[in-house]
Amino acid sequence: MRLLGSVLGFAVRRTLRPLAAWCAGVGTYYLLIGVLALSMTAFLTDNPRFAELAGQAGFAGLGTVRGYASTLFALLAVPAGVFAAVRLAALAADEAGRRLPLLFAQPLTRTRLLVAEITAVCGGVVVLVTVAGLATWAGMQAAGADLGFAAALAGAWNVLPIGFLCLGAGVLALGWAPRAAALVGPLPAAGGFLLKVIADSSGLPTWGAQLSPFTHLAAVPDAPAHWPTGPLAHWPTGPLAHWPASLLMVAVAVLATAAGAMGYRLRDLQV
Repeated sequence: MRLLGSVLGFAVRRTLRPLAAWCAGVGTYYLLIGVLALSMTAFLTDNPRFAELAGQAGFAGLGTVRGYASTLFALLAVPAGVFAAVRLAALAADEAGRRLPLLFAQPLTRTRLLVAEITAVCGGVVVLVTVAGLATWAGMQAAGADLGFAAALAGAWNVLPIGFLCLGAGVLALGWAPRAAALVGPLPAAGGFLLKVIADSSGLPTWGAQLSPFTHLAAVPDAPAHWPTGPLAHWPTGPLAHWPASLLMVAVAVLATAAGAMGYRLRDLQV
């Protein structure tokens, strides 16, 4: 009966088991990434042609430990976004499976249930990327690579805006096209990553690459995203340029979530 005393507690309970599985898989992968950091950077340093090809595909900076970590942390946005979309698709599946009508017949509003689910999923995304950061740091410490604890967490948390974009897209789909939640939710991460790779490797116009959220992601911890203390002469090409983009992604995620919540409250249940 644990965590069954409130709507939020139930949402957390629903999220815990799949989150543990996702954390195990993603954590194991990033632990391996950390263990292989020195050998992979040494290989790319000794074989510059491979590093050049990786750079052409959008994976620049793999020759150093911090550049290697930054590139692999950027990929973390994909599983984080897919996790958020899958959890919201599970709520849509509960609706299609007729497990929600009797629940909503009780003194429980749709908005309250959705807010609880969003809170639980949002927390799950933060936990997932944090586990990846800790696993990378542990692997690099075991291999003797120079990556600090704070730098590893900063690199992992750097992808949170894209994860939140996927959360917002998933809620938007849940509100207006619930059967498409599993497809629409991952688009900012999976679709954005694919778009960036294609744009970087095929020479698409610059505006095409700008549509991908990954284009606006700072290379953390290789180039830490911070507010510069000196003159802003290089804005918006310096580190400050990534902050407005991240804030904009979060703002878009909030707006998409609000629009999805409105649609979820107003539409009929899909049965």
